[in-house]
This record gives sequence, structure tokens and C-alpha cells, in this order.
Amino acid sequence: MGYRSEVVLAVGKELMPHFLGVLAQEPDARTFVFKDSDCLREDYDEEGTLLVSWSDIKWYKETYAPIIAIQHFVDNCDGDKIDGFEEPWEHFRFVRLGEDTDDIEEKGFLHSLDIMVCRSLTF
Repeated sequence: MGYRSEVVLAVGKELMPHFLGVLAQEPDARTFVFKDSDCLREDYDEEGTLLVSWSDIKWYKETYAPIIAIQHFVDNCDGDKIDGFEEPWEHFRFVRLGEDTDDIEEKGFLHSLDIMVCRSLTF
């Protein structure tokens, strides 16, 4: 079974060269993003933004090389560690929604009004 998450990553055209460079360093990461994702939109906002999502995935940051590579990219962008970008967090958005109600990870601000967690009670 394992613990499952819903994950969305949006990368703006400004950070795409860096993101593709990260994927190139891990052989399976490119396939994980471009073939194994559940949703892939290469022009999410009509301007070259990549949006990718995975549903019902075991997003373990320490065990699967493609996830480690993507998480490294996200953490670097969130931590102001990208050369040539004064505010890299403005050019990406990462949201991971875990099974537990309080397990939410949000980083970056690109399309933060469109890519967000909405929980509701229905009956």
C-alpha cells in the first residue's frame, strides 16, 4: 500500500532550462515527468509554462531517484539557490497533498491563485 499523495509542479519558461538540466542529470527523471505523469500541459498559461501532476503517488523524497531530482529542484528554487534569479520562487509552483488532512506542502508562487489546495466537506 504505502502513503499516497497528489502532486502538482508548474515551472515557468524562465526556469525551464534549469529544470531540464536537472532532469538531464537523472536518467529516469525525464521519463518520469514527460511519460509517467498523470497530467502534462506544456503550455499551461499559453506562455511556455510546464504543468505536470501525479495522482495517488508514493512521493518519498529519499528513495526514488526521479523524485529526489525533482525535489532537489523545488528545494533549490524555494531556497534562493538558482544563479541568475533574484526571486526564483516567483517562477515555479509545487503543491503536494498527502493523505493526512494536515499534510500539505506548498512552495513557490507561480499561478498560486490557480494551483492550490481546496478541501471541502460534501454529503
